[in-house]
Amino acid sequence: MDKYSEMVMKMIIYEYSQEAPITKGIGANSEEIQNMRLETSKVSIKSPFSILAFFQDKCIGIAKGRFDNPKANRIAAIGDEITKNFSYFIPNCKKLFVLHILFVQPYFGGKGIATKLTEKSIQLARENECDYIMSVPSNIKSAHIFTKSGFELAREIPFDAFKENGQPFLKDLGDGNKCTRLMFLKIS
Repeated sequence: MDKYSEMVMKMIIYEYSQEAPITKGIGANSEEIQNMRLETSKVSIKSPFSILAFFQDKCIGIAKGRFDNPKANRIAAIGDEITKNFSYFIPNCKKLFVLHILFVQPYFGGKGIATKLTEKSIQLARENECDYIMSVPSNIKSAHIFTKSGFELAREIPFDAFKENGQPFLKDLGDGNKCTRLMFLKIS
């Protein structure tokens, strides 16, 4: 494993897992969803479309199954439901760029890094002749960045609609967000 792979794995498993609003919302800790995040980091590392943000020698941001843990499965269920039949919203799409993760360490927040990662993702989608970019922001800041970047809202589902044994399984995400969104940007 090269130094970047290890850096990305540690950031996704330990920092992103603890800071992601969706993880907090279901009350999961990093150990409970470590295998899910390990798979995410392996895919991210191998993908030619992963974008990493560095500050000096530290990776501070990344833009970018089924699991053996119920809390990891809850996260997957939210993603599966919001993206169900997504092609309905983009009927003539031949090539889709999916922005899975947009994360910047909290210490570096508010400095435009997430916006730059989004802009670089849009650039990559254009360079690869994609018709659309799709993303599912789980926090209010990402949704705002995507809206500001021209993404359009296709669908939203309130978090309290996601239930297990009749009870909502999401708690407060801590940012005032009450729903998950499916957003698209048409690449011109």
